[in-house]
Amino acid sequence: MPAVSIEEPPDTEIPPALAAAEEVFESWERLLAASLREHGVEPARAARLATLVVAAVEGTVAMCRAKRSTQPLDDTAEELHLLIAGAVRG
Repeated sequence: MPAVSIEEPPDTEIPPALAAAEEVFESWERLLAASLREHGVEPARAARLATLVVAAVEGTVAMCRAKRSTQPLDDTAEELHLLIAGAVRG
């Protein structure tokens, strides 16, 4: 999905693949933010953390492919876990 979402569309149209990518990213962010709010995270911070999680995971997937290793995903998961745990304890 990252390649689709970074292509520059023509000014007059939004390609269906780009619209689908936007919808998926927004859905993931909404679900994550809702879960964070349910665990006591303030709404604005929950939204920002949700965006960070999605961006981190998507970037990490590209890193894993380039490095042919899952280590970036393991490292990112650990740091996100610590960050979210801190936000929930808040």
